[in-house]
Parts: sequence; C-alpha cells; structure tokens
Amino acid sequence: MTGARPFSLGRRLVRRLAAANAVILFGATMLYLWRGYVRHEAFDEGSELQAWLLHELVSDVAPVMLPLFVTTLAVAIMTIRRGLAPIKELSRQAADFDPSLLTVRLPERGVPQEVLPLVSAINAGLARLEEGFEAQKRFTASAAHELRTPLAVLKARCSGQECPVSEMVADDIGRMARVVDQLLAVARLETRQIPLDAPVDLDEVCQRVVSDLYPLAVVAGRDLGLWSEHPGKLARGNAIVLADALRNVVENALRLSPPGETVEIELLSGGVIRVLDRGPGVADEHKDEIFQPFRRGAGSRGGGAGLGLSIAAEAAGLHGGRLAVADRPGGGAIFTIDLSRAVIPSD
Repeated sequence: MTGARPFSLGRRLVRRLAAANAVILFGATMLYLWRGYVRHEAFDEGSELQAWLLHELVSDVAPVMLPLFVTTLAVAIMTIRRGLAPIKELSRQAADFDPSLLTVRLPERGVPQEVLPLVSAINAGLARLEEGFEAQKRFTASAAHELRTPLAVLKARCSGQECPVSEMVADDIGRMARVVDQLLAVARLETRQIPLDAPVDLDEVCQRVVSDLYPLAVVAGRDLGLWSEHPGKLARGNAIVLADALRNVVENALRLSPPGETVEIELLSGGVIRVLDRGPGVADEHKDEIFQPFRRGAGSRGGGAGLGLSIAAEAAGLHGGRLAVADRPGGGAIFTIDLSRAVIPSD
C-alpha cells in the first residue's frame, strides 16, 4: 500500500505488552482482593472495609504486583531491542551497497528466523545483479576490441590515400572512434567500475588538461588560460577520470567559443574548478538536460555526439561532486565542477 504510514515495530510491541501486563495486573489484584474478602467475615461498617482494602493493597498486593509488572516490562523491552538489533545492522550494511562492491552480501548468521527469508532473497538478488554487471563488463570489453581495431585499420587505410574523399572518410572514422571511446567511458562510469583509491592533486589535473589541449586551441584560433587560486587535493579519487572530465568540458568550451577568444580555467579554493567561455551560452530550460547522454545544446558545432558533458557529470558525481552551468556576464557560459565535499581542508 502506497498510502500506509510507517510504524515502529519495537514501540508497537512494547505498548501492547504494557497494556497486556496492566490488564493482567488489574485482574490479578481484583481476584486477590475478592478471595481475601470472601474468606473474612462480613464487615459491619464501610470504614472497616475501606481500611482492610487499603491495608491489603499497600502491604500485600503492591509489593508483589508492581515489581512483577516493572520486571516483566523491562525484560520485554530488552528482548525486543536485542531482537531488532540485527535488523538495524542489516539496514546499515544495506545502505552502504555500491555498484563498485558487487561481491558484498548481507550476513545470514545471527539473523532472526523470521527475517532470514528476506535476507536470503536480497542476497540472491544481489548475486543476479553481480552477474548482470559482469556480463556488461564482458560486453564492453568485447565491444572495445571489436570496434576500435576495425576503425583504426580503416582510418589508417584512408589516411594513406591522397584524395578529398579519403580525408572526409578518415575524419568520419575518427569521430566514430571518439564516440566509441565515449560510450565505453560512460558505461564504466555508470557501473562504478573505477578505482578511487589514490590522492588527487587538482592543480596537477588542471595543468595536465591545459598542456594537452593548448596545441589544439592554438590550431583552432583560440587561447587557453589557467588561473589557480589555491591548490586543492582529494584524499581519494582517480586523477585520470577527473582529467578526462575536465578535458571534455574544456573541449566543449573551445568548440563553442568564437575564434580569438580565450577559454579560462579557474581552480578556486575549496576544490571548485570553473571553465569560462564566450560561446552562445545555455538556455535556462536546457541547463539540466545538457548533462544527459546524447543531449546537445542549440549552439553545438562539430561532430560531437553529446556525450562529453554527460561523462564529466558522471565523473564529478563519482567523486562526490557535481557539474553545473551558469550564464557568464557579458556572454558565454560558466561550467563549474564542484568537488568541495571531497577536497581535503587546507591548514
């Protein structure tokens, strides 16, 4: 039922046990007093009956029934808490599930017998998911082998022919190879099959991207600049994946910026990287969807397939960050890779 309100099983059991104990205590008290009353002679005056009832309640009933009630309730509460403790631990472990740790299973030892079928069903489902991810990994590896090699051979053959058609075919093959590489990158990121076990220097990442793309920017008639406010570092991450993410964002900015303009990369304190361009910008209604696979902006030019920004967004999310876009004053766009949640605080 979608409209059912959540409830606490432990509190519900405690309330019901407390109510049951109170009913039993009341019934036992009444029975005890009635038996004591019928065994005594009839009371002539009401004051004698009241005095006898008060004496029985204080001296005989209360010292026995009240400790029994408190002890029974305390034992019930302790039993319920200990019985539900394995379920809370299972919930904590289930919250830590991640596609990068597909071999993890919920423990079945020490689990209440009533919950064991549910735990076994969850583990069986995780095993099926692991098989599915492994099959996907094998498929991507086979696709890389089956697609990259023929494309490389075709490009090599076409580049050896001196005719305009061969150059066009070589360019098309190059774009196809780029799309294949991006598709494989998206598959690896979405399945979280990326090691994040090494410290990352964000300043080195930015410098590497600028060094790789500066010659391409010069050939395209653009300039590329880097300004670092404060070098940031991540305790755990993958420098290659982050460099690819930043490279995709910068390549997009270079492609959209007019000739003669400068694409600026800024590394701000707190692990924030900004890429500023003078392109057509991004309309407000498209600011979220451009990070989806195969989504291209209205001003996109070139042979891109709309995967670069998707890859960058996935890589940022893999490191606990996010990729966003905003308008740049004077025209253009500002792409921000915010890694502030994962950066090591500076002294």
